[in-house]
Amino acid sequence: MENKRVYGIDVGGTTVKIGLFEDGKLLRKWSVPTDISDGGKNIVPDIAASLPGPADGAAMAVPGAVLPDGTVNRCVNLGWGVCRPAETFAALTGIPCRVLNDANAAALGEQRQGGGQGYENVLFVALGTGVGAGVVLDGKVRAGAHGAAGEIGHLCLEPEDAQAKCTCGLTGCLETYCSATGIVRLAALAGRPGMSCKAVFDAAAAGDGAMEAVVDRSCDLLGRGLASACALIDPEAVVLGGGVALAGEFFRAKVQAAFRRYAFHACAATPIRQASLGSDAGFIGSALYAMEPGR
Repeated sequence: MENKRVYGIDVGGTTVKIGLFEDGKLLRKWSVPTDISDGGKNIVPDIAASLPGPADGAAMAVPGAVLPDGTVNRCVNLGWGVCRPAETFAALTGIPCRVLNDANAAALGEQRQGGGQGYENVLFVALGTGVGAGVVLDGKVRAGAHGAAGEIGHLCLEPEDAQAKCTCGLTGCLETYCSATGIVRLAALAGRPGMSCKAVFDAAAAGDGAMEAVVDRSCDLLGRGLASACALIDPEAVVLGGGVALAGEFFRAKVQAAFRRYAFHACAATPIRQASLGSDAGFIGSALYAMEPGR
């Protein structure tokens, strides 16, 4: 969609980030609060009211599973059940809109303009309060039949660990060890309750043996999970984003080493890279999705 204006929209639990693009260039970005009252019914109208003018298209990233026909299958953090927010947006604004999962949007942003730039096949993993991921193969986001492609956070790695209860209802999911909340949980089990994720990494980097053991366990399991994912989709690169990845090279190098321990030999050289777009990745990826031909 060259020489066209599009909106990229990233709906988060507290803030909606929006960018206006023309011919692929960002003209302006802004945000509006996410109003989750009344089942989140005001979210899309608030987005529509914030737009500075018409556009040729838009795409909206949401924190939930998105089916191929654009149906959103619940966004618990927004108060949404099964709904079709792109249709609501189009009815309010007259702007054609598509919808995709937020991790998939960030994956597309990082693949095209961030840490995965130069690769057509990328696994993007967002390590924050939870663990999400997006898959880009042959330059296209792949959401899967149920909108669940890339849910690496719910790989069940340690099903016998009764202390690792996941929000999904399973036990021993990767998310319970490798998210920020998972790392804080491991630190508490190691006798350091109340530490933040950043404090755990700072202590580990400073030579605190107990906290380095926590970080090593988290990185070992993440490396194992990434090795499993790469054996299935064989990306050219894995890109790590989210707050946990801000631990930088100390963290990335440990994950890379763990990945090599577990990876199938044909995938063992796959580089683990750091994301570079930060919190802008979602709305940038949404805009790129809106600009794709045939959308």
